[in-house]
Amino acid sequence: MTESQSLPMNFGGIAEAEFSSFENSRILVWPIAYEGTVSYGGGTGQGAAAIIDASRNMELYDEETDAEVYKLGIHTLDESTSIDPPEHMMNSLYDRAKQLAASDKFIAMIGGEHSVSAPVIRAHAEKYPNLSVLQIDAHADLRDTYDGTPYSHASIMARVVKDMRIPAVQVGIRSISVDEARVIDGLPTRIFWAKDIVGRDDWWDDAVNGLTENVYLTIDIDGLDPSLVSATGTPEPGVAADACAQASRGGNGSD
Repeated sequence: MTESQSLPMNFGGIAEAEFSSFENSRILVWPIAYEGTVSYGGGTGQGAAAIIDASRNMELYDEETDAEVYKLGIHTLDESTSIDPPEHMMNSLYDRAKQLAASDKFIAMIGGEHSVSAPVIRAHAEKYPNLSVLQIDAHADLRDTYDGTPYSHASIMARVVKDMRIPAVQVGIRSISVDEARVIDGLPTRIFWAKDIVGRDDWWDDAVNGLTENVYLTIDIDGLDPSLVSATGTPEPGVAADACAQASRGGNGSD
């Protein structure tokens, strides 16, 4: 048995209760195994468990910030899973997200398909005034409905900016339908297209200026170029890891 195999099955493989219990932790990692509306490649429901398992093999010291972030306390919640229809699942996740937000801890949710972000964002918007959303993604996800449901992974940002009217900055977008493109001007969102940011670093200050004091960060793994992450259900060539990392620092909640 290797050392990592002997570690507990939580994010980071943190063995010490003082840094991993719910009571002692400032950060909650919330895995959600759901892929009820996937439209191409499957398997995203297994993503959270795979990330947590892999995290047990990473170093807990971060050389960039010279910090051991895990000492803030990182508690891994039980995985949320369901085969319910999308509407029922979204209502259940919203109720759970409200409970977790009331704990005043930083929530890092790991999906699962992107649709699960909408109810978590809604709970954060009710908790934190003046919330905005920073989305890193290959797709705009502004379809009002997709495959017959408004709770699709392709509709998550429509729920955020159209229904909730939460302002957003969308980074790395490189796939959009004509219907989505026609409604952008009427929505509280600003898009930084992949074609305009790849190979440049003069866009970030402009993007930050579009965000509010409280920011929810949502990252779809297909926001990265498939040469870096090939196992995504909807790959789109385009954005390097450094641009994603630059955009992802900070926030009040994340997924």
